[in-house]
This record gives sequence, structure tokens and C-alpha cells, in this order.
Amino acid sequence: VAIGTAIDDAIVYAENTYRNLRENKLSPHPRPILDVIFDGSNEVRDSLIGATVIGIVVFSPIFTLPGVEGRIFSPMGITYLVVVVISSLESLLVSPALCAILLPSKRMRATEPWLPRYAKRIYNFFLQFSMRHSAIILGLASAAMVAALIILPSFGRAFLPEFQEQTLVNTILLYPGVSLDTTNSAGFAIEDALKKDPRFEYVQVRSGRAPGDADAAGVNSAHIDMGISEKGMEDRAKTLEALREEFAKLPGVAPNIGGFISHRMDEVLSGVRSQIAVKIFGSDLEQLRQIGAQVEEQMKTVEGVVDLQLEPQVPIQQIQVKFNRQAAGRYGLNVGELSEIIETSLNGQVVSQVLEGQQTFDLVVWLKPEARNNLETIQNLLVDTPAGNKIPLAQVATVQYGTGPNTINRENVSRLIVVSANAKGRDLRSVVNDIQAKVKQNVQVPFGYFIQYGGQFEAEQRASQNILIFSVIAFVVITVLMYLSVKSIPSTAMIMINLPIGLVGGIVSVALTGGVISVASLVGFVTLFGVATRNGLLLVDNYNTKFAEGMPFKEAIVKGSMERLNAILMTALTSALGLAPLVVEGGPGKEILQPLSIVVLGGLFTSTALTLMVLPALYAKFGKFLVPKQTSPVSDNGRAVEAVFEN
Repeated sequence: VAIGTAIDDAIVYAENTYRNLRENKLSPHPRPILDVIFDGSNEVRDSLIGATVIGIVVFSPIFTLPGVEGRIFSPMGITYLVVVVISSLESLLVSPALCAILLPSKRMRATEPWLPRYAKRIYNFFLQFSMRHSAIILGLASAAMVAALIILPSFGRAFLPEFQEQTLVNTILLYPGVSLDTTNSAGFAIEDALKKDPRFEYVQVRSGRAPGDADAAGVNSAHIDMGISEKGMEDRAKTLEALREEFAKLPGVAPNIGGFISHRMDEVLSGVRSQIAVKIFGSDLEQLRQIGAQVEEQMKTVEGVVDLQLEPQVPIQQIQVKFNRQAAGRYGLNVGELSEIIETSLNGQVVSQVLEGQQTFDLVVWLKPEARNNLETIQNLLVDTPAGNKIPLAQVATVQYGTGPNTINRENVSRLIVVSANAKGRDLRSVVNDIQAKVKQNVQVPFGYFIQYGGQFEAEQRASQNILIFSVIAFVVITVLMYLSVKSIPSTAMIMINLPIGLVGGIVSVALTGGVISVASLVGFVTLFGVATRNGLLLVDNYNTKFAEGMPFKEAIVKGSMERLNAILMTALTSALGLAPLVVEGGPGKEILQPLSIVVLGGLFTSTALTLMVLPALYAKFGKFLVPKQTSPVSDNGRAVEAVFEN
């Protein structure tokens, strides 16, 4: 992304020096080469330093991004800023020396090469047109900006583009209480079906997770890892659709499909491995289950919702132990001691380790599997009293069968149940907006209960707000810096007009590539603002230099534009060529940089083209207001500035 930026300053400096050396050679009284190079450096020094500082300010909102988005984009921002600073230092310190060595006057051509001459010939036609018909040019530019702002709200919103991962980590959930064999059968059915499909390279099934695992899960869940082949990656969306169709053939199975990176990112954002997490908070588990079921029914009717899952919090049969504190006290026992006995008997306790060769294994003491589910055996567990006697557990506790929740989840101390889903075929923001509307209209939430919408949707909102707020602050800072650089409020306004002009191309490019704005696209707009400001600064600063020299108004605009044409076109071309590979070829590893590059490249075209025409048109239309006050009024052929372009 920074390839073009890395040499922008050097291009501007080298082009300006090369032109000055060529003009010096053609002069009847040529000056010493070092003097020409020194003066050429001074001509662009202020604008290059200003552009560097602006580039740093423009990128500052990226460093305010919190969470996952901050982790993703901050390294890119640091790299970009380092490139900008080093590029500026190189152009100010190294480029003059290189020009003195490589561009001696005796080797200068008398005329420009054919390509710059041809470009200037074409540009001169459009430049003269824009100055004669400034109202038309300004009207078209204004219409383009208004049209861009009108279509902007219609764009979809997403947190990040979908990662094109070849490895999928899918989860299936069955009804709590099913046996391990049932879960295995469901997993093996999927495995057998997909092994025959050439779009999948491998399929592996893992049912349940050990109780001590960081991601412990019951035997009613299974993880199905699979790899998509190159054939399947040719149309990844269609491959995932085929996978969902296979899962749909299994009754009572709720799948969740996604890649490893996507799932981990979703889990960090919301604690759920899905793009959308609807969290219902409250105190009563039965009430939570009822509200969750209603929310699930409403989400089923929303277009684009896939992999819909209601967290399986259901009553299951349990062995319940209720301690009799008075009876335990008579024997000198407390609840803590009794609980430890129950935990050791039913869940096990590590008492030692066994060494076999180079491996060690925990030695766990607990009841045999058949005894752990036997009510009578648990009732007759012997408990040692402080007096040295042994009594059965039934004398100090009631052991019976009952029902209870299979799991109780909490967040910020409150109990909750989660309805999760992914989005397919629509942008995430639109899907969540529809879900919120349907839930608000059709689900009655009792007092003391509330619903939160989390996941990528929440992260996208947070990132967008951060970028917007700090971009406004950056805009104000840039405006102040522009004024300090050009010492003119009207000139500052002319430079800042480039920002909405650059926005037009970025918006059009988003519209042509799906119409979805992600956080990556917003970072692209931030980058684009820096590029657009640089172009405007180069032109306006050169105009002001010509005005200060006492050059006639029209001549100053024409010559100032022509002098900066090569530099502006070369910087735009190098940036475009650097971005082209990311724009043309997507695929795994480029999901974030591609939308960013699309925005920058689209805005680069409009910013470059419109800047070269709109700024001269503005000066032609409002010339008397735009000339800095410290320069004396100038005229063309005896006519006042404001009358130059009337005809």
C-alpha cells in the first residue's frame, strides 16, 4: 500500500529539479548547477514537509482503533508512517546529492521527452476548457459529490471481509443428553458424504472435549475439521452452500460453519464463534429459554441468516445431593468436607503420578463408572467423622434423582442465553438491523431482562465511530496545518476541497465492487485523504509562488498547473501500479488489503483528474478571492483579475 508513497516525495523533488536544470541550460545566462539544485529544493521543501506532517495526522485515527481491529491495522499504520517519514527525509537529504551527481546540466535534453509533451498537450486542452467554462466544471464536480453522498447510505456495512480460508473448523450441536455414539454417527455421516466430494481434501471428526480442556464440551457436540481443495476454492461460496446442504440432511443437528481465524476472532469479540451473537440477560433460566426460543423464531425469518443456533440450555436428569447441615453438625462434619468427598467420588481427584518410561500419567481416585450413576452406591458412601467413626452419606445428606440445567453461563455476573448466527448473501449490518427490528416488534422482554447484540456487528460500529470522530479531529488539525503552510485561508479552502473530490472515486469503486463498506474500506478512505491533500497542496503552493513573483493571474494558473502535471501524474501512476496487484488479484491473505486498495485506487483516479481541472476552474471563477493578500493584485493585459475569464 505504501509503495507509491515511498517515492512520491523523491518524484516531486527530482521532477522539479530536472525541469529547473533543463530551463537553466536553455537560459542565455545559465547559473551554477548547485545553485539551481539548491533553489529547486527550496521550491518544494515546504510543500513536501507539509505533506509529510499531514500524512502523519491523517493516519492517526487508525491508532485509536480498539480491540481486534486495532491489532490488525495498527502495524500497517506504523509501517506507513515510517515509510512517509523516511521518504520525506530521503527527498530532502539524499535526492539533492543524487541530482547533483546524476543530472548534470551538460546531459540535459533541450526538449522534454515525447510522453510528457503529449500529456501536457492533452492536459492543456482540458485546462483551457475548465478555465473558460468553470461553471460547467464546478457544476459537474458538485453533482458528482452530491451523487456520491446520496448513494453512500445505501451501502452495506461489515466488520471485515470474509476470510478465504481453506481450512474449516465446523461445530455441530445435538440435543443435550444424547450419547457419544449418536454424536459420532452424525459426524461420520458428514464425513462419509464429504469424502466423496472432490471439493474437500480431508474431513476429521472429534466428538466432545475432555472436562479439563480449555474448550471443554459435552458429548452432544462435535468438531469437524476439513480442508477445501483448490477446486472447491474456485467458488468457495458455492462449496460452503453444499456443505450446509449436507448438514441440513441431519435432523436435530445445528451446525456452525467457519474458518479457524474467523471463529477465533468471533470468539474474542463476543465469546461466541459466530458473526452475530444475540445475548439475552436475566435471572430465571426458564424465562431465558423461552425468550431465546422466540428470538430464534424471529431470526429464522430474516434473509441472510445461516448457521442459526440457540444455546442448548435445557433441563436434564441429574443426581442431586442436598446436605443436612444440622445432621452433619452432630457428627462434627461441615459442608466443605462433605462436598470434597462427593467431588472425589464423582469427578475424581489426582492423588499421585505414575511414571512409565519417559511419560507421566495422573493417578486419579474416583468411583467406577457404573457406581457413579448408581443412586444407592452414592447414598452408601462412607464418611469418616472426627470421632473416628464411619457413617453412610445418606445420614447427613439427601441423595435423589432430579432435573437441572445442563449449563449456566454468565457474563458480567448476569445469567444469559445466546442465539448465534452467521450472515450469508447480505452485508452484516443489514442482517442485524432486520433482526433488531423483528425482535423489537415481536418479542416481549419482561422487566429485568434485556437483549444485547454483539459479535462483528458491535465491533464494526465501534470501529466506525472511532474512525469518524478522530477523522473529524484530524480534519481540523490538517486545516490548521494547511493554513500555516500556505498562509492563506482561501488557499487552504482550495486544498481541502480535494477531500470530497477524492471521496467520489472511493465511493464509486466501492459501489462497483459489491457496495459493502468494511473497516478495511474506512482505512482506505483515511489513506485516500492524505493522497488527495498532497495533490492540492502541490498545485496551490505553486500557484502562490507564481503570484508572489508577480506573474499575471491566468499565466500563473496555467504555468503552475503545467509545472506540477508531471509530478502529480507520476506520483499517481506509481501509487496505482503499487496497488494494482492487490486490486486485480484477491484470494487468501489479501482479504483486508484488497478493499483498502480498491478505495485508494478509485479515489486516486478522481482526485488526480478532478484536482487538475477543478482547482484551476475555482481560481478562474473566484480569482479575486483566492489570491493571497500578501501578494499584490495582478492583471492580464490591463484587465482586472476578476474580468480575465468573463469571455
